[in-house]
Amino acid sequence: MLMAVEPLEILKMIIGITPPASILVSVFLILLGMLSITKGGDYFTDSAVEIARLTRIPPVIIGATIVSMSTTFPELMVSVTSTLSGKGDLAVGNALGSCLCNIGLIIGSCALLKGFLSWKRNTESGIPVSRFTIVGPGFFMLFSGVLVWLFSLFSTGGATTQAGVPAEYAIARWQAGILVCILVAYIIFTLRVAIASRHDFGEEQEEPPQVDNLFTYSFKLALIFLGGAALVVLGSKLLVTNAVQVARYFEVSELLIGLTILAVGTSLPEFTISVLSIIKGHGALGTGNIIGANVLNINMVIATCALIHPLPIQRQTVLFDGPVVILLMVAMLGLSWKRKAISTASGFVLLLIYLVYLLLATFWFSG
Repeated sequence: MLMAVEPLEILKMIIGITPPASILVSVFLILLGMLSITKGGDYFTDSAVEIARLTRIPPVIIGATIVSMSTTFPELMVSVTSTLSGKGDLAVGNALGSCLCNIGLIIGSCALLKGFLSWKRNTESGIPVSRFTIVGPGFFMLFSGVLVWLFSLFSTGGATTQAGVPAEYAIARWQAGILVCILVAYIIFTLRVAIASRHDFGEEQEEPPQVDNLFTYSFKLALIFLGGAALVVLGSKLLVTNAVQVARYFEVSELLIGLTILAVGTSLPEFTISVLSIIKGHGALGTGNIIGANVLNINMVIATCALIHPLPIQRQTVLFDGPVVILLMVAMLGLSWKRKAISTASGFVLLLIYLVYLLLATFWFSG
């Protein structure tokens, strides 16, 4: 089916520059994307867990740092590209929309999945969330979410809309500088925890693997990790790009495409890693990935774009998206505080909030 097409054209179709020649090619590329995501996610998750064992660093810290940086990179590229093309408001919407999807859809559905697997396997339900995770990375996530929303309430720094008029709401460069400082503090915090963990190896953690050549093993592990990340990103691109083509072929509305395929697609790497972490019994890696991704979405993605050019903020983001992001962050941390886990019921609440948000966004702001 693809053999008659020039190699360059195949490459353009894969990375989304050229639309597929037919609906059958789109379906084939969707299946190829799903295969790439599945295999890449397997390699990525297994290597991340092995890195945690090898370095004697808790999986939640691995998830909140190198895993979340890898899965957030596509969102950074999309947002920076939008900013450079004069569509800075899309950069903010992409970053905050990913935070909404990360907690409401991903954590919510993963908690329900964990409940189902626990019932089938007769094991304890709930995704483990330690008090350290809540008061550490969780605090950075919530503080960053509140701060960026407060910043967006005022127009400073000379931001303009796509029409060229002064923006009513905006994030200035000096505010982006503060967000970068928070990112640096977050990185320092996680590094200190990582260093301390090497000298205080908990009983609940697995022993480091015994290897003959540490350098060779570490290099191989790094290649598998990066290769898995690349396959997940490539598979996500294939799946989203071609799913949009199929949806348009069947005349699905642009609004519905944006709220479903594109909304989930930007967070598909995080979704894949979190689901596979739950299935493989490494829930802490998944929650660390989500919390770290949210911290990076705000303090790396939004801050980088605002440093390039002051970011105009849409009215919907200030009045609706931002408050819902904060609500979901508070709900996630609050519901897991007492039990030190995100229960099935808590996951249902998070997912319900996200679904209600989608419905309100569709009918309230669709005009």
